[in-house]
Amino acid sequence: MGYFSTEISEPSDVDDSYFKQLSEEKKLRQSIIENLTMILQTRRGSVLHLSDFGIPDIVQVYIDSGYSFEQLKRYISETILKYEPRVSKVMVEEPKFDKNNFHISLKIKAIIKDLAGTEILLTEFSTTGWTKVVSEREK
Repeated sequence: MGYFSTEISEPSDVDDSYFKQLSEEKKLRQSIIENLTMILQTRRGSVLHLSDFGIPDIVQVYIDSGYSFEQLKRYISETILKYEPRVSKVMVEEPKFDKNNFHISLKIKAIIKDLAGTEILLTEFSTTGWTKVVSEREK
């Protein structure tokens, strides 16, 4: 497409040189962020030919597991490892959960195989299906 949809809100604002100006590291990181955003905002079972693609309903998993996030953390980690082959050693930290607004923020640490160091993927979810993934390097 010539741009990353997680960075550009209006594609008509981007000229042909945008993508060429980005470093290969930035392109790799943004490509992974876009793939993870798609994976994490897809409801498990909604892709007919990949029945385990995406994650199950977060609130339902939370309730079904006795109000624990361990099952959800496992689903997220396993799904990322399966559907994003450019990362390894995925660790999902304990989420912050706003029960009033059903908003979940969590930190996912992973290694991008072609880059040195650990990436921290800060992820937010809401019950409306909104998902945001951003990346930063671990210090």
